[in-house]
Amino acid sequence: MDCNKLVEDRTPELEMEFNSEEDAYKFYNNYAFKTDFNVCKDYLNKDKDGVTTSRRYSYCKEGVKRKYEGDVMPKMTRAPTKTGCGTKMVIVLLREIMKYRVHDLILEHNHELHIA
Repeated sequence: MDCNKLVEDRTPELEMEFNSEEDAYKFYNNYAFKTDFNVCKDYLNKDKDGVTTSRRYSYCKEGVKRKYEGDVMPKMTRAPTKTGCGTKMVIVLLREIMKYRVHDLILEHNHELHIA
């Protein structure tokens, strides 16, 4: 992806293309920083040659915390860290041109963001 495009357009869109997996991560991480949330590198698929074929970047508060299943309740509990938010960006390698394209994108949060 052209660096000028990264500066001008800060919102991810479906069908966006990137030259490398790292370019896609930097772009999404920059967008996340601007909108005040944290990104985690989620799952990764590679082919037999070790080339990344797809990758998902998700919000660090994705999912829900598991319920405690023991007999004794813990003495101290932490505040909930998982919100079940499904914000994510999935990129897929286009082998014909060897570029990564945004395949799946969810930008909506199911909670308030902590804007400073």
